[in-house]
Amino acid sequence: MRTTENQNKHDKAVAYWAQHLVEQGWQKVYVDLPGKAKPPQIGDYIPDIYGSYNQQEIVIEVETEDSKNLEHSRLQIVAFNSWKNQSPSRRFLLKMA
Repeated sequence: MRTTENQNKHDKAVAYWAQHLVEQGWQKVYVDLPGKAKPPQIGDYIPDIYGSYNQQEIVIEVETEDSKNLEHSRLQIVAFNSWKNQSPSRRFLLKMA
């Protein structure tokens, strides 16, 4: 379970990496933050960030010190890596907040 401080750190990092994708030219960027368009579900999980550009897709998951070793986080990483491995046009990045 994330503390309020780490949740804020997480949300700021999600916003930062989403903005980074936009600045790199990714055409569609979705973020799992309040009031924003949600990323598509991958397996049983919604990633923090999903972007697409032409035929390329990217998923970014942001973890904090208190979430990185949780079973939920481990299962997300497995699901997102599996998704990535289904196509050479997909990327998955794990970032620490």
